[in-house]
Amino acid sequence: MDGSAVESRVRASRSGIACQVAQATDDADLRALLRENQMDGWVSVSLEREPSYFAKLTGGEEHQAIIARDTASGEAVGMCGRTVRPAYIDGQVRPLGYIGELRIAAGYRHRYQIIRQGFDILRRDLHRPDQTPFYLTAVIEDNTAARRLLEANLPGKPSYRSISGCTTSVIRTRRGTVDAAMRAKPDDIPAIAQCLARNHARYQFAPVWQEDDIRNSAITGGPGISDFLVHRVGSKITGCIALWDQAPVRQAVIRGYRAPISWLRPAINLGGPLMGLPRLPHVGEALRQVYLSFTAVDDDNPEVFRVLVCAALRAARQRDFDLATISLAAKNDLLPILGGSFPGRDYHSQLYLVHWPDGQDAVAALGEKVIYVEAGLL
Repeated sequence: MDGSAVESRVRASRSGIACQVAQATDDADLRALLRENQMDGWVSVSLEREPSYFAKLTGGEEHQAIIARDTASGEAVGMCGRTVRPAYIDGQVRPLGYIGELRIAAGYRHRYQIIRQGFDILRRDLHRPDQTPFYLTAVIEDNTAARRLLEANLPGKPSYRSISGCTTSVIRTRRGTVDAAMRAKPDDIPAIAQCLARNHARYQFAPVWQEDDIRNSAITGGPGISDFLVHRVGSKITGCIALWDQAPVRQAVIRGYRAPISWLRPAINLGGPLMGLPRLPHVGEALRQVYLSFTAVDDDNPEVFRVLVCAALRAARQRDFDLATISLAAKNDLLPILGGSFPGRDYHSQLYLVHWPDGQDAVAALGEKVIYVEAGLL
């Protein structure tokens, strides 16, 4: 451990922590916490929000954050985000809360006080049990320290109830042409909205996308109608998928490589196209990735799903994306199709429902449905 880390720990142990709802003046500090607290592995990646933390991903969402500061120095040392969007809950359209972007600066991760105070402020100033009695969140499966802490029955912390596994696949895009008949047109918007509604209502926590949402999506940060691909049977749309480029709002940035990848990166990039491997960007460079979103398939037809994903990977390559990202919950019937037909780098997470005592009954009353996961909204 270097001297600065030791000094940071000593300082944290002698000073207090103050949490509050973040304001516009906290924007730069929130972005720095995301940038400087990356996910480590053979490649370190930071999930960032540039150039503005408070820019919405899509229309119809409510997005806030809690920020924690060292009271002695004023330094921002922790944060978490709270977002509310409409979703299908037991088949009905209701607000669904999400908790994410939980970050604590390296020298302060032993301070449970940050977690406790942050949740206290979130509950006091933002939580509305009549609107969002519970929240959905995802934690990387390998992050055992975080899972152990969040699952523990500690005073002042909400309950974390594990509900499902989740697989996020990062897939190399593919060369090839896309059938012109699969490209959506403005006249398809009502049929796409109907396809999404009838299929998303079958799932638990699937996002709600109505006609106006799709029509105005490009204006509010989501995919435009030209980003949609559809599967048709006669005049009926029986499946759809969209390319959602979130780079103007949210980015995944390479922060480092472990050996031997760091040494071999030039050779991997040289031979990658022949081996089906994605290009490894420079440190500090954002991944050229797109989310496969707005996915719906009538009757979970595996062949329709396969055709849609294949077309989406080709459309993504035509737009110079290296990678496409899609998430499916553990019990989704389409998950084996994804892994069998489109091998990629899989990341496994655990989904939780987060609630205080005022949401316990609402969680207990939920029906048993397969969970829908939207990678672009996690």
